[in-house]
Parts: sequence; structure tokens; C-alpha cells
Amino acid sequence: MTTRIVIHAGFHKTGTTSVQSMLRENAALLEPHVRVYLKDAFEGLTESTRSFSLDPTKKTLAAVARFSTAFFNEIALDDPRPILMSSEDLAGHMPGRHGLECYDSAGLVMKALSDAAFLRFGKETDLTFYFSTRTREPWLRSTWWQNLRSTRLTDDFQTYSNQFDAARSLDDILEEIAVDVAPAHVTSFLLEEATDLPLGPLDPLLTLLDLTDLDRATLTVLPPENVQPDLGVDAVFLALNQSALPEKDVQEAKRIVRKMARRLDP
Repeated sequence: MTTRIVIHAGFHKTGTTSVQSMLRENAALLEPHVRVYLKDAFEGLTESTRSFSLDPTKKTLAAVARFSTAFFNEIALDDPRPILMSSEDLAGHMPGRHGLECYDSAGLVMKALSDAAFLRFGKETDLTFYFSTRTREPWLRSTWWQNLRSTRLTDDFQTYSNQFDAARSLDDILEEIAVDVAPAHVTSFLLEEATDLPLGPLDPLLTLLDLTDLDRATLTVLPPENVQPDLGVDAVFLALNQSALPEKDVQEAKRIVRKMARRLDP
């Protein structure tokens, strides 16, 4: 029996939260057709991938390999359903944090995952790494917003984006991953092109899984999540981050502003 595995390993701010929310919302309908594993099923693994992205050494890569092997070894071999893993943290920390400009560690992480999967399920395993992507400017703006609201980032968007001028593109990273994980497959889909699909960014994933017995029309579609409100909140957060207020006060102010924005944003 050939096992089909799809690993949705990134990238951040490309609709991944929306995908995972819909997988949770539709868990009962999907369960007869696919084995779905989200971040809470392999937290040790994502902790190790984030650590490796900050400190790419033999020791931290060995931890990624160890957690990958442990995860796959817990999955039954005699279950005919395909396997889906989904967590953007498999690609490491989001660029813009901790001095990271891109996913430079992702290729070796995916190689460790592919080695563990092939070891467990055999060389004939149908393994695909899937990455949701986004065009450059909207992606940078979205990562800026995420960092702005979650950290004490003090750069305006232009200053923030300038630091990525020499960074490798997401397409460059995908080409590197494809070389590292061969004979596994690597594919991607632009968030902008998924917007009008019936199930939004979840649609390309289900297509890869080839769930012929699943009636997609029965699945619940959720609205996009983690979207930046178009209310000028970014300017407020930037001012808070640049202020001398204590961290706990800044976080509380952000919480209140976000609550107000959710109430006002249509």
C-alpha cells in the first residue's frame, strides 16, 4: 500500500491560519477520508524547527530529525487514508523576527521530514510538500503587521521592507527545498489565486489529497482570519511600540484597540 502524505509547511501570512481553522471546523466530515495533524499534534517538532531557524547547527538539526522520526513512528501503517500535516512553523520562525530575512533553514528541515517519512512508510511513499505563497508586497506588509502587533517592532513599513531587498524570494526558497527533498514533490499556490476558489486557500490542499469520496460542497467555509483591519490601526500600534510605555501596558492597549477594530471592521 502506497501512503500519500501532504505536508503544508508554510509560509507564514499566506492564509495558513484560515486553512487550519477550516480543517478544525470540518474535522468530523474529513475524518473518514484523511488523517489531519495540526500543530498541537507535533509541538516538539515545531519547537525544534524554530530553534533550528535561529541556530542552524548539527545539534539543532539532529533535534528536528529526532522529532520528525518520533512523529511519523506514531502513525499507523495499515490505515489507507492519506496524511495531512499543516503548520507554517515547520518552516521556522517568521521572517522579520530575530533578524531573519527569509526561510534559509527550510530546505534542511524539509529534508529531515522527508527522510523520516520515507523511513517509516517506505521509498514508494507519495510525499508532497505544499507551500501557500503570496506576492511580495502584500506578503511583506502582512508580516510587518503581524510583527507590529505581536512584538515591539518600531520600524514603519518602508523601513521594514527595505531590510528584505537582498533577501531570497519565496520562489528561491522553494527551488532549494525541491532539490533537498527529491524524490518528494514540492508544489505551491498563490493566496491571491486561491481567494475565488470555492473553499479558498483550503481548496489546493484538498486537490493534492485527491479525496474522491469527499463531497466538498458539504464543508463549511470560514471567512479569512488574521487579516489586517483597514482602520489605521497599524499607525496606532507603531506609536505604541515606539513609546516609552511598559510592555504590559503596550500589550493591553493593543488588545483593547484590536477589540474595537473587530467591532468596527465590516
